[in-house]
Amino acid sequence: MSLPARPYACRVKSSSQPGTSVADPEVAAAVRLLHRRQSWARAAVTSFIAFVLAAGASASAESQGTPAPSWFRIMVLVLGALTIVGIVAAVADTTLLRRRPPAVRAQAIPLAAHHPSRPQAHHYPPRHRVAWAFGWVGMLLILVVAVVSVPGVVDGVAYLTDAGTTVTFDPVSHQTNCDQYDCQTSTDGILETGGSGVNATWPDVVPLGKPFQVREPVWRWGLGEALIDSDGIAVGAVLISLLIEGAAVLVVVRLVKLARNWQRHRHNGLDRAAGHDLPIS
Repeated sequence: MSLPARPYACRVKSSSQPGTSVADPEVAAAVRLLHRRQSWARAAVTSFIAFVLAAGASASAESQGTPAPSWFRIMVLVLGALTIVGIVAAVADTTLLRRRPPAVRAQAIPLAAHHPSRPQAHHYPPRHRVAWAFGWVGMLLILVVAVVSVPGVVDGVAYLTDAGTTVTFDPVSHQTNCDQYDCQTSTDGILETGGSGVNATWPDVVPLGKPFQVREPVWRWGLGEALIDSDGIAVGAVLISLLIEGAAVLVVVRLVKLARNWQRHRHNGLDRAAGHDLPIS
C-alpha cells in the first residue's frame, strides 16, 4: 500500500525572494543540485560567449597585420578555461542528479523549474557563490573586450566613409605571424603622421623602401591600431566590434539590476537590524 505524500515543509533557500517549502530532504537537495547545475551552465555559456567575442576580435586584429597584445591573448585563454570549468562542473552535477532515485528527480524538476528565484546573474545574495562568481568574471571580461574594441568601430566607419586623413607609409621589413592553423606575412614600417613617424604594420606584403599613401587610423588605441587596406576588412572590423558592444550593453543592464538588488538587500538588512520587518517586494 502506498504511503500518502508528505506536505512540503523544508525550505529551499532563495537568493532574493522567499523560498519554496519542500518536505522531503532528498527532493530539497535535488532542487538545490538542479539550481547549481543551472548556475554552472549559465557561467559556461557566458564564458563561451566572451571567449568567442574575444577570439573574434583577436582574429580581426591578426587579419589586419597587428596581432592583439599578449595580455589580450592571455585573457582569451582564461575565458576558454572558464568555459571548460563551467562545462565540467555542470556535467558533474548532472552525474550526481542521475544517482538520485527517479521518483526524487521527478518531484524536483518541476519544483526547480517553477521556483520563484531560479539562479540569475543579477540576484543578490547569490545561492551558489562560486558559479555566480565565475559567470560574472566572464561578463566583466566582455566589458574589457568591448572597451578595447571601440576604436575598431570608429576606424572601420571612418575608412568606409572616406573620413580622416591620408598619410605616407614607409615599408621597412616583413614579418610572419603563425598560429596553429596557418601563417600570415605582413609589412612593418613607419607611418609619417604630422611630421613625426610612428611604427605601424601593413596587413599585406609590399616592396620594401617604396613609400605609398594609406588611410591613417582615426583612433590609434586598443584594437584600432591596425591599418585597414580594404572595404572587406573595414566591414568585418565594424561588425565584430558592434557585436561585442551589443553584448556589453546586456552585461551593463545585468550589472545595474545586480546593483539595485544589492542595495535592496543592504537596506532590508539594515531595517531588520533596526527592528523593522519590511516585506520584500
